[in-house]
Amino acid sequence: IAIAIVLLFLKNRLLFLISGITQKTKTQIDDVIIDSIQAPLTSIIILITLITVINVLNVQYQFISDSVIERIYNLSTILIFSWALIRIANNYYKAMLYHIGSGKNDDEKMLLETYEIVLRIIKAIIIIIAILIVMQEFGISISGLLAFGGVGGLVVGLAAKDLLANFFGGLMIYIDRPFHIGDFIKSPDRNIEGIVEEKGWRLTKVRTFSKNVLYVPNSAFTNIIVENATRMTNRRIKEIIGLRYDDIDKIPKIVEEIREFLKDNKKIDQVNKPVVYFQSFSPSSCDFFIYAFTTTREWREFLSVKEELLYHVSSVVTKHNASIAYPTTTIDWKGDNKEL
Repeated sequence: IAIAIVLLFLKNRLLFLISGITQKTKTQIDDVIIDSIQAPLTSIIILITLITVINVLNVQYQFISDSVIERIYNLSTILIFSWALIRIANNYYKAMLYHIGSGKNDDEKMLLETYEIVLRIIKAIIIIIAILIVMQEFGISISGLLAFGGVGGLVVGLAAKDLLANFFGGLMIYIDRPFHIGDFIKSPDRNIEGIVEEKGWRLTKVRTFSKNVLYVPNSAFTNIIVENATRMTNRRIKEIIGLRYDDIDKIPKIVEEIREFLKDNKKIDQVNKPVVYFQSFSPSSCDFFIYAFTTTREWREFLSVKEELLYHVSSVVTKHNASIAYPTTTIDWKGDNKEL
């Protein structure tokens, strides 16, 4: 017991010394390991002390068999070691949360989701391995269990292939990160359009604009194209304006004036230069097109910018005494019949 007290004191001093060295490094994993193993090391020292005391007393009184003592020691060591690994994983995740931030922007949200799923997988692996080692310690054959698990897994996999497909589809969603909660997504392959509200291991919950809820199996996302509108950089304005053939000589001035308006508009992205050109002769109109991107991604602001542009186009066309065309048909009558 006296030696244990000395070891506990030396352990604290040694870890304090090592932590002072690790804090000067650029990585965080060494700090996390030192902080995580303090409690497990204390438990190991206490465990060894108790086992030693029990052995000393057992020599004289023989109140417990040596095999039971050895089994208790092995099981306790396995549990403490697994506990230390889980503590390292949890503390590293907390360190990443502190380093990343609160997850307000898209990149932070994606990183948080990735670290969360990786943490769950690591903890599951540690627990499963610990359970298998404990079972072996109690004399249960792991090889037979693994063989049975392989055959049983094949049967279960065939019986629940859709469930497994959805599970691995959810895993791919976490790894590939095509969207996260709060994103507006739509698919041209399926009738899917709405805001992601929840991502599960089997289903993804999507809220449509009609306020209905779509429960989409995760396996569907492995076979379809998904468009994530939330991650767009700009919103696009693409309009074709048709003028009458009688106004064809006025098109150059109209086009030039609209170009100047877009060039001086701060709501229009000037990195992607706006384009206004006379495009084609249509059956009932002379068409020019407007192609530009707004600086905003917000839908209502985009509609306001587009409305302002269309009003301006209308005023420019009216200013030059021109008119926007609509479908018309002209019939020329020829013949000698004067009555007709």
